[in-house]
Amino acid sequence: MAIRLLSFLLCFLCSLPACSQLPLVLDSGMQHVELSPYASLLRDASGTMTIDDVVAARAEVPLQKTFNAGFTKDALWVRIEITGNEGHPHDWILEVNNAVMDDVRLYGKNKAEGWKEWVSGEDIPRSRWPVQYRNPAFRINLKEPGPHTFWLRIASRNSISAQLSLWAPDVFSNRARDEYLAYGLLFGTYAMIIVFYLFFWISTGEIVSGWYTIYVANSLFQMLISFGFLQEHTGLPGRITDHVLAFLICSSIWIGARLSAGVLELPRVMPRLNRYLVGAATAGFFVTISLVAVKGYAAGVGLAQIIAATEVLFIIGISTYLWYRGHRPAGLYLLAFGLFCAGILVRVMRNFTLLPPNFATDNGFQIGAVLHMLVMSMVIMDRYNAMKAAAGRAQAEALRVKAEREAYLNVEIKKRTASLTQEITRRESMEIELRQSLDVEKQARQEQLDFVAMVSHEFRTPLAIIDTCAQRILGTVPSAITQERCSHIREASYRMTRLMDEFLSLDRINGDLRAFSPREEEIEAIVQKAVSEWHPGSIEVTYVERPQSVLCDTALLHVALRNLLANAIRHSPQDSSVHLRISVHEERAVKFEILNSGQEIPADEIPKLFQKYFRGRGAQGSPGSGLGLYLVERVAKLHNGSVSVLSSQEGSCFSLIIGEA
Repeated sequence: MAIRLLSFLLCFLCSLPACSQLPLVLDSGMQHVELSPYASLLRDASGTMTIDDVVAARAEVPLQKTFNAGFTKDALWVRIEITGNEGHPHDWILEVNNAVMDDVRLYGKNKAEGWKEWVSGEDIPRSRWPVQYRNPAFRINLKEPGPHTFWLRIASRNSISAQLSLWAPDVFSNRARDEYLAYGLLFGTYAMIIVFYLFFWISTGEIVSGWYTIYVANSLFQMLISFGFLQEHTGLPGRITDHVLAFLICSSIWIGARLSAGVLELPRVMPRLNRYLVGAATAGFFVTISLVAVKGYAAGVGLAQIIAATEVLFIIGISTYLWYRGHRPAGLYLLAFGLFCAGILVRVMRNFTLLPPNFATDNGFQIGAVLHMLVMSMVIMDRYNAMKAAAGRAQAEALRVKAEREAYLNVEIKKRTASLTQEITRRESMEIELRQSLDVEKQARQEQLDFVAMVSHEFRTPLAIIDTCAQRILGTVPSAITQERCSHIREASYRMTRLMDEFLSLDRINGDLRAFSPREEEIEAIVQKAVSEWHPGSIEVTYVERPQSVLCDTALLHVALRNLLANAIRHSPQDSSVHLRISVHEERAVKFEILNSGQEIPADEIPKLFQKYFRGRGAQGSPGSGLGLYLVERVAKLHNGSVSVLSSQEGSCFSLIIGEA
């Protein structure tokens, strides 16, 4: 982020107005000339003008000291006129010192052939470049006498700003060699820092060193692309490198904010400001990268540079404030960026001829960047050492507190152990008392159950006698009143017998009387016994598929079938029959379906039908205990089966499945 911002500042300062155009006159002592003061500019808004159109237009204006047009869709034509004195060198190299220019074309006029074109730039394959160098460069020959006019056409998606230089070939080669050495040292330093802090990040987990690694890697790749080294050695076209560079520039907004916040310890000293800063930087990254994708490189990167400039000024302001308040990391942070700015300033002063050209001034930017990275490394290490010292103090304090705590706990453990020993002794005595009470309760319960079983057995004999006598009276063809009374007697006797069966079956299912004892039983015998308790014709039996036998507890299954049949008959219209359908279910299981044509069961009552003591609205006013269907479900579960119901306006169907796998 800082690199792009300060490079932008460099180009801006170098673009300040200069004197009017002067003719360039070469002499034998010249080896390097800056061409901007001797050039004029013509803008081609349509981008379609040819060299002949430009020559005929004659509408150029003097160029400023540094060629800087910013982001523009215009094609820019630069006119350079060179006159040589006797004895001046003939061969020269014209360099456009910007590696990310997309289309650069040089036109020179030859008396015999007319205008000749040389092409270079990122959109031109490297094999067609006249000089294999990181920047567009052209070989020109001034052997013919008289003034020589050259036209330089530049069009680019990137910001158009460059130095136009004329070099003697040997000086150009020496300068390129020195430049590659300087950049090699710079990139080597960057790579060393990246590797060191990557391992440091992995080994320590210190998050700021991680952001610093990402920051340095981002800066390194920006320089590799901006200075043309990546394109020179890989041949990647401008369309690809533009998108990569745009992503790096836009992401540097977010990366720089996260790194600066970590170095300045903003999450600790200014947590709210830290959230605002990181949030704004994150939003800036997404907005600018979206603009690059939708509107193009210039729209997104231009806004990213504005946001980056604002962010840097804001962070420098925060750093200055914190440094004034005695915050040590802020002072180191300002020192790191101060060295970087000093390198930029040296380069600017050299471009304005305020400092002589030499290795130090030519590479002031690189030297400032290296010093910046070294001081930033010192900042990170200082922060890590401070954190390590704080962690050591915290650990020592923790050990002291732990020792005091252990001593306190030892005393408390002894107290609690004595208290627990007393409590265990007390609870053991209570357990003995409870076991004795439980044995007494079990004995009382068993005596109660034995009494209930005895009473129920004793009740069955008189009830059977009452029922038999009532049947005999009915067999003598008595009067209508006597028949009605005998029927009431039989119904009361039957209801009493059924209630006793339900309550005794419930106790048995709960395991109070004896264990569940299934065995193989004939299906027809079970069905006949269940149907025989009702008048002939009131129940219709159908075998869909006749099973031979079923593994069941006969008594419990009889109770379940009787309850289902009684429930169906009770809720059926008079003179209608109930259907009992038997079928095989999944090989070994048996399915009993009891269908009646009674009223539809309300939907809200269906989930409650098999609950204990539940009686629906249709059963209100009729005798019953609410245990019938509950017993059916318990019997089904004991037999590894299930019971369900479907009800509609045509009637209801209860399905009892016994013996599922």
